[in-house]
Amino acid sequence: MAKVIPKILSLVVFICLSNFSAIAQLDFDVACRSSQPFCSDAAQELTFPNITGEDISFNGLGCLNSTRNSSWYFIRIDQAGELIFDIQQWVDGNGNSRLDRGERQLDVDFIAWGPFPTSFINCEDLAMGCDNNGDGEGLRPEECVNNVDDPDYYVLDQDNTNIVDCSFARTPEDNVFIETLTIPNAQSGEYYFILITNFSDEAGVIQLQQTNLDEDNAGTTDCSILDPGVGPDVATCGELPVTIEGRFPGAISYRWFRGNLGTTNFTTAVPDPEGMFPFLEVNAPGAYQLIGYSDAGRTVEVGRDDLVVLDVSNVVESVGFDIAEESFAGEYTITASVVASPEAIASGFDATPTINGENFDFEYRLDRDLGNGFFEFRPFQSSPVFSGVPPGDYRITARYRDCPASERESEVFMILGYPKYFTPNGDGFHDTWSLVNIENQPTALIYIFDRYGKLLKQLRPGGPGWDGTYNGNNMPSSDYWFRVEFNEPRDPNMRRRVFAGNFSLIR
Repeated sequence: MAKVIPKILSLVVFICLSNFSAIAQLDFDVACRSSQPFCSDAAQELTFPNITGEDISFNGLGCLNSTRNSSWYFIRIDQAGELIFDIQQWVDGNGNSRLDRGERQLDVDFIAWGPFPTSFINCEDLAMGCDNNGDGEGLRPEECVNNVDDPDYYVLDQDNTNIVDCSFARTPEDNVFIETLTIPNAQSGEYYFILITNFSDEAGVIQLQQTNLDEDNAGTTDCSILDPGVGPDVATCGELPVTIEGRFPGAISYRWFRGNLGTTNFTTAVPDPEGMFPFLEVNAPGAYQLIGYSDAGRTVEVGRDDLVVLDVSNVVESVGFDIAEESFAGEYTITASVVASPEAIASGFDATPTINGENFDFEYRLDRDLGNGFFEFRPFQSSPVFSGVPPGDYRITARYRDCPASERESEVFMILGYPKYFTPNGDGFHDTWSLVNIENQPTALIYIFDRYGKLLKQLRPGGPGWDGTYNGNNMPSSDYWFRVEFNEPRDPNMRRRVFAGNFSLIR
């Protein structure tokens, strides 16, 4: 669960790639280690050259009979959800990185794997075949299905491996030049690897395009992996260990250091006898710093960066609220507030609203009590503001985003109000009329009048209410008026107020 403000993305988003270089892979056991990071970002539009002249092919890799001219990439998930990409390849005759009319499209195939906790993996962990009977033995490429033939095969994980999707055009006569990659339920922080082939061995460009960003429950990719360093801070909901990683251009060896939360003093070196790979399995919250070196002896520094790993299970210390309107306003605006733990504040996980009054690290739910216990009145939302709330008894539940263990409740608060009507017909529903939540004001004075100003009833706060009679006789269906003198609970001095309004008696 990475501490990242979500990006606002447009309908069609192209892939942006960091320092792309086409590397011919010669050995599957090490091929994926040269993978290039990419992400979806509306700010950039990018195609990249394919690979030609590579004779080595990993025959029988998933649904692919050949992986000639293979290009390797990886992504990291930002917002959880489904990701759908179109992959296509063409001869870019005018070099404008756009598929123009008359430009010839090329066959393109792919296979994808995941999820993984890091981009530094053993390539042998990538499944080369499928296991349709699910016995975990004898994985065979022959069992893998082309998603063109069965779109649900990989979505439903019928392959029983870490192959996420795989597709190829069956024959040139099919005239299929766009392949579709689907990652159905990606979670924040996961990594996925993608191999794309150029079977025709013709020079051209490849383009990946995420096509579902305007849809509900669409996931996004994390563009911070394109930048040097260690990426965003990590929030974990009590789940340890977690894996962190980073990169620096020109670095061939690394060293990790650890410090206390809120510190900039990294003095404790993390034991790392090899120092080859810039990823670390973290077993405890803290501040971590990565330094990259250009030499194996780790003497020439080329970059350093740090991040925080925070367990957010206890990040919410208390929950407060503010009600904008005074009593009997009819509808109310309630603003929640959170006091975060000192460790969270020191680490930059602050609950203060930042963007359009929202803070995407925290979320809030409004619960209401109708006399038989609290229920969810408004679901969790990133904004602390609840508008158009009617009178009643409420409490607010706040938590760190997607972390149920961090949930804390406010005290119960009551908003004064009055029913717009009542129906004294003896059915047990709305048979009497009284003010809402006036029972805690014993000095309040409540009067009921007819349309001519005649006093019909004086009510006692917390009493049974008015039953629609006067001197033992039923009053007719009509509008009636009330007047209440009370102490304003929204005023810190509880000043005395008078409010008058009307309601309907319906028979």
